[in-house]
Amino acid sequence: MINLTDAISYLPASTEPFSCDIGFIKGPDCTWVFDVGVGENAAKAINSLQGPKKILLSHFHPDHIGNLPFVTYDELYVSSNTKKYTKCGSIIEKATDFDGIRILPMPSSHAKGCLVLVAGDYAFLGDGAFCMYKGSDHLYNVQLLASMIAFLESLDCRYFCLSHEQNFVQHKATVLAIYREIYERRHNLEKGNYLINVNDYF
Repeated sequence: MINLTDAISYLPASTEPFSCDIGFIKGPDCTWVFDVGVGENAAKAINSLQGPKKILLSHFHPDHIGNLPFVTYDELYVSSNTKKYTKCGSIIEKATDFDGIRILPMPSSHAKGCLVLVAGDYAFLGDGAFCMYKGSDHLYNVQLLASMIAFLESLDCRYFCLSHEQNFVQHKATVLAIYREIYERRHNLEKGNYLINVNDYF
């Protein structure tokens, strides 16, 4: 477990099993858990928490929701797309506030129905800012990328927490500079093509 503040910490992602980073935010009345990951170690970390737990799932990919049947919690929040896979949870459709925690839907090329959690200076984005995969290609939808950049600019925070990245916590300005640079590639697209290739980033 890595502490970011007295109230915010995270369990780093793993490759065996393939599991996302998991965020923990201690509030006055409960602990929020951002994604549940996969594997015994992640489940133990979540189940060892004392007191009420509220879980937010960023999106429906297995490395983010796999442990759901194996962890205990008091409340679960999901997008409508994620609920198709979990079959449970309260659906978040618009920006919602809970005693210092803000949950917002995020435009994303990576997956439909991504949710973001903002706590203080930190915004937990999961994989929401990442590209889509089509065969061996890494791609961004131009319109979704534009909406995502505007969304990220609007967040009242200093840092973005990006799952699976070597540096989980990154400055908001640094991340936005990368996405603005990618968005500029739209000028080089052939007419009728709305997908920006970012294979050179990988």
